Amino acid sequence: MAMHKTLTDNFLTCSICMEVFDDPCTLVCYHTFCRKCVVSYTETRPEAISAKSLLCPFCRKMTKVAKSNRPVEEWAKEVKPSFLIQGLIDSFAPCSQGNNCNLCDEDGETTPANAWCVECNVSLCDGCLKAHRRIPATRHHVVSDLSRDVKVKKRRKPMCKEHPDQRMQFYCKDCKKLQCQSCCILYHRKCESIVSLESVLPEMQNTLQTVKQKLESDLATSNTRLAKKEAKCTEINENKSSLQSQVRSATHTAIDLIKKKERQLLEQIVNVTEKQRGQLKGDMKREEMARQMLRQHSELLARALESESDVDICEMYLWSESEEAATVSVPESGMEDVSGGKACFIHDRHLMCGKLNDLCLGVIDIMFEDVFDSTFTAVLYDTVDIQAEDDQEKTAARDVAVFVVDNTDTIVVTDYDNKCVKSFYKRNKKSCQSKLGVQSAPRRIAKLNNNKMAVTLPDTKEIIIVEVKPELVRQSSISTRKLYAGLTSLTPTTLAAGSVSPFCVDILDMAGNVLRTLDPVADGRKLVSDPWFLSTTRQGNILVSCCGYRAGRVLCLTPHGEVVFRDKPLQ
Repeated sequence: MAMHKTLTDNFLTCSICMEVFDDPCTLVCYHTFCRKCVVSYTETRPEAISAKSLLCPFCRKMTKVAKSNRPVEEWAKEVKPSFLIQGLIDSFAPCSQGNNCNLCDEDGETTPANAWCVECNVSLCDGCLKAHRRIPATRHHVVSDLSRDVKVKKRRKPMCKEHPDQRMQFYCKDCKKLQCQSCCILYHRKCESIVSLESVLPEMQNTLQTVKQKLESDLATSNTRLAKKEAKCTEINENKSSLQSQVRSATHTAIDLIKKKERQLLEQIVNVTEKQRGQLKGDMKREEMARQMLRQHSELLARALESESDVDICEMYLWSESEEAATVSVPESGMEDVSGGKACFIHDRHLMCGKLNDLCLGVIDIMFEDVFDSTFTAVLYDTVDIQAEDDQEKTAARDVAVFVVDNTDTIVVTDYDNKCVKSFYKRNKKSCQSKLGVQSAPRRIAKLNNNKMAVTLPDTKEIIIVEVKPELVRQSSISTRKLYAGLTSLTPTTLAAGSVSPFCVDILDMAGNVLRTLDPVADGRKLVSDPWFLSTTRQGNILVSCCGYRAGRVLCLTPHGEVVFRDKPLQ
C-alpha cells in the first residue's frame, strides 16, 4: 500500500484542499485542481470575476470560458475534466477509501479489508469475501488481493448524471447513448433498439481495435512521409547552399570582367595623357629655343640702337630684311592644336544602368521531379462574385491577378465597363472588397512585387501604379506617348508594354521613357500585331499574344528584340 499512498500524496492531491482530487479539471496552464476548489478561489479574486475567467492560484494565468455571463459556479463546467487524473484516482480507488471493509463499515464495524471487488467497487474483509464468493451473482467477479503492494486495476463504472445512484447499464442504438434503467423507462420508451452495455462492448472493442489499427497504420504512413519531407528539407538546404555558391561565383565572374574593363580604361587614360604630355613637352622645348633666339636678336637690335653707330644700324637693318630674321620671328609649332585638346571619359549612365539591369547572371528555376498525373482533375476551391452593388454596368473583367498580402489571398480584377479596379479578400472569415475608380477603362495588370502592380489605361495614355494592402491605394501615374494595352514587368525598374497604335512592344522605364522598341519583321511582314497580352517568362523573355484580326499568333521575344520562337494556334 506504500505505492498507493505515495501516488495519492504526491500526484493525486489537490494543492488547495490537500485532499485527493474531487472532479479534477485542468486549466490552460496545465495545473490541475478540484473543480469546486478553483471556483471558490476565483470567487475571492475580483480581477478574475471582472475578466470572466478562472484564475490559477499557482501561475496567476487566466482561463477564459466560452459562456461567461453565468454565475462563477457554472463557469467551471466549461472547463473540460481531466480524464487522466480521474482515471488514476479510479485505478487506485482503494487507497482513497481507506483500508477497512466497506460492507462492515455500513454495519458500524471496523474490519481491515484484504480484497477489492472490481465489479462491485467495494473493499472486503476475509469474512465478507467468503460470503461474496458464495452468492451466485457475485461468485465470478474479479477480486484483487490488497494484502500485497500491488496495483489494483478497476473498471470504471459509468454512473448516470440524472440518477447518480444508478449505473448506466444500457445502450440505446437509436440515440447512440448510454442510459441507466430509469432513463430508459422515462426517455427511451419509443426507441426500438436498447441493449445491455455488456452485449455491445465486444463489438465496440472490435471497432475500436480496427480504428486503432487504422490510426497506427496512418501514423506509420505519416511518419514515413514526415521522414521523406525531412530528408527533402535537408536536400533543399544543401541545394540552397550550392545555389548561393553558384550565384556568388557568377557575380564574382561579372565583377572580375568589370574590374578588367576598369583596368583597360585606366591604362587607356594613362597612354592618352602620356602621349599628350609628350607632345606638349616637345612643343614647349621648341618654344623655349625660339624664345632664346628672339631674346638674343632683340638684345642685338637694342645695342645697335644704343650705339648710334651707322654701320651697326645698317647691318641690323639688312639682317631684319633677310629671310633668316623672318624665320626667327615666326616659329612653326603645333602647340595651339595640341594644348587645346584633352582626354575625356564619356559615361552614359542610363545606358550603363540598362545594361546592368539586363545583365543575366542566371535564372533560378524549379525542377519538379514528380511526373504529372494525367488523371488529375481540377477541384473548385471557391467562387468570387466580382459584381459590386454600386456598379452602373455589368462587370466586364479584362484581367485578373492574385496577391498574398499579410498572409491574405487577394484577387484583383480590372473592370473595363465600370472604369475601376477591384480587390476581393477575406478578413476575419468575412468577404471584403475594395474598389478604385480610374479616369478611363483599365486593361491589363503587371505585378511589380508582392503588393504593388501597374495597370494600363489606353484611352488616356496612362499607366497607374497601385498598392494592394489588400485595399487598393493609387500611388502614382505614368504618362505615355502611345496607347498601351498589354503590360508585364521585366525588372524592378523596367516594363514591357504592348502598343496598339502603332503595333509594337516598347521597353519602358518607370518614368514612361521608351528605352527600346521591339518590332521584329519576318518575310517582309511585321510579327507584332494587336499585342493585347504580355507575359514574362522565367528566362526573362517576353511572351506576346497577338489576338487581333488574322493575327492569331504567340511570339517569344528577348528584351533586345530577337525572336526566340513564334507559334500559331490550331485552326
